[in-house]
Amino acid sequence: MYKKFSALLFLFLFAQSTQANEVKVLVGMNFSKYLFTDTDSTLKSQQKSGMTFGLGWAFDLSPKIKLEFNALYSQGGTKASIAYSPDLSIAGVYRNTSFAVPILIKYDFETWATPYIAVGPEIVFLLSHHLLLPDSEDDFDLRDNTNKFILAVAAIFGYELPFRDWSLTAEIRYRLWLNNFLVDPEFKVKNQSFTLLLGGIYYL
Repeated sequence: MYKKFSALLFLFLFAQSTQANEVKVLVGMNFSKYLFTDTDSTLKSQQKSGMTFGLGWAFDLSPKIKLEFNALYSQGGTKASIAYSPDLSIAGVYRNTSFAVPILIKYDFETWATPYIAVGPEIVFLLSHHLLLPDSEDDFDLRDNTNKFILAVAAIFGYELPFRDWSLTAEIRYRLWLNNFLVDPEFKVKNQSFTLLLGGIYYL
């Protein structure tokens, strides 16, 4: 089922690329953190950095409004500290990789060189999930305990600087996973990230 859905998604994105008004290439860094909703948890999390890159396709709905699809690969996770007592804690690093498809409504404030905002849902596919304990070098594969499909929401602020048939773009993205990405319903975890992206846009 997972492979069939992925193949259908790939064909959909390929079809969109043949009809788009512009194509975007993006690369940058994300800073992510797990949100443990259990207030009594001994787990504490900090930001972890990782790479993000991918493609985008946009369709003009009006001179200032566009419908944009992205296909993004991201390395995420969190740095964690597991407290066993006031004087004893164990450091850990959660790492995940994901493939996400944001579906965005983009608004350009001007019709040429312009700041822009975008917002919309994301479908996230978890590709891997590990917990590394640096002190002991233990590496635990958590993928079987992780939901493979996550619904998220994304908000973007960016700037586009055109040069004839192409442009440079820089943007900041905020993403929040909306549902628990662990299989165990008793232990709820979400993920949030801030991503800094640079890219190029080619106008078709």
